[in-house]
Amino acid sequence: MEFVDVLHKRQSTRKFQNREVSDELIREIVQLAGLAPSAGNLQAFRVVIVRDKITSISAPVSLVICATPEVSASKYGERGRSLYAVQDATIFAAYIQLVITNYGLSSVWIGAFNEGKISRSLHLDEHLRPIAMILLGYS
Repeated sequence: MEFVDVLHKRQSTRKFQNREVSDELIREIVQLAGLAPSAGNLQAFRVVIVRDKITSISAPVSLVICATPEVSASKYGERGRSLYAVQDATIFAAYIQLVITNYGLSSVWIGAFNEGKISRSLHLDEHLRPIAMILLGYS
């Protein structure tokens, strides 16, 4: 698919088929999205892959994109902690949606959620800050 076609085709999808997305495809999507730019190339984010329903929308896979503020802070101090890590995670999340679209899948960005509740339910380490959830699957 041409890049311009990916941009035109990407849209938010809230209804997904009950069709499995392979672990191999998810790994490839995450790896390619990792080419996104980041402050100092620190890639101050992590992805938590969830196959259980964590929102009101049923999707085969949810990718919880988490910032790692202390990674950015190690190089950039408070500005890295409070801003750059969040920017890195957000840019990565945008890239991941484009990669998902390129592979013929659909996604929706969920940004309205309770960080604490998600952190507790997924037993996230305290150094991870959930920034966005990308739900994906076939539509």
